[in-house]
Amino acid sequence: MYSRPVLLLWFLSLCCTAARADWNAAQVIVDEIGRGQHPGIESFVLAADDAIVSRFVSPELAGRPPDLRSATKSVTALLIGIAIDRGEIPSVDARLIDLLPARHELLARDPLKATLTVRHLLTMRSGLDCNDWDPDSPGHEDRMYRRRDWVAFWAGQAMRAPPGETFSYCTGNVIALGEVLAQATGSTADVYAQRHLFGPLGITGPGWARWNGNRGVDTGGHLRLAPDDLLKVGQLVLDGGVAGGRRIISASWLAAMTTAHADVPGRNQRYGYLWWVDRTRDPALPATDLWWAQGNGGSFLVVMPGVRAVLAVTGRRFNQPNALEPMFWLRDRLLPGVAPSGRGDVTTP
Repeated sequence: MYSRPVLLLWFLSLCCTAARADWNAAQVIVDEIGRGQHPGIESFVLAADDAIVSRFVSPELAGRPPDLRSATKSVTALLIGIAIDRGEIPSVDARLIDLLPARHELLARDPLKATLTVRHLLTMRSGLDCNDWDPDSPGHEDRMYRRRDWVAFWAGQAMRAPPGETFSYCTGNVIALGEVLAQATGSTADVYAQRHLFGPLGITGPGWARWNGNRGVDTGGHLRLAPDDLLKVGQLVLDGGVAGGRRIISASWLAAMTTAHADVPGRNQRYGYLWWVDRTRDPALPATDLWWAQGNGGSFLVVMPGVRAVLAVTGRRFNQPNALEPMFWLRDRLLPGVAPSGRGDVTTP
């Protein structure tokens, strides 16, 4: 089960103020991790201005990369964007009933399900009775994992709201997007990712979980990716979709992906396309947007465009409150060291 993301970064801001970076606290944190002061944290890699500032990766990860859990969803958002860029998926407003002919009968049984679009799934507003934050939810991911056909289980849930109205965190939405990707491109998500995302970034050896007798790829969780490779994904987002002089994904998709599309009940944070978004509000902190992927256990990929930095952390603190500690570090120890330049110049994205 994925733990409920208790999202802490209520303090992020839309404007980007010129800043001078002092990341000394990052090395202190790395030293603490190395001394065993933060058990369960497997890796911590911070890059600023295109250079690694501090790095710790547990030797235990040498044989097997960490399980990113739900941070996988944010990688899936990039794959959907690439497929739309390439014209393989028509748009975020394309209907699932048209994209998944094998599921047509199941979706057509309910007039509301027949209106489901890619956008509804990217923003966790499918309207299906599926809420991974509620263990009693009929569509909860733990129930889905016990079935052979995950998409059939997801599509078989009752509608509790019209699509597009209400945010409800549902891993099944992202599993369905994986099937959309496979149907539209003729390639399973793992093959497509290696060809169009990981390969161009120089990433080898990612590990994807599978379902339905290995026919389906788990695009909602359990991707295994080395910490340095996870950082490359964040750097691609920071650099507007370009890596090594090559455009991998459009800037327009990244802008849409990191725009707030959905309110999250009871939270100040909002949701883009399978990425969490917020902004600094504390005047003592540098003004920056913050876009992040998050997975149970303490895995985070945090992109901070206002200070030109990316943070990748992985952990094994599954279902533990202290899994959120890296976000406290960011708020209380890392960003305070990035002081405003005093020039007063502000740029907008």
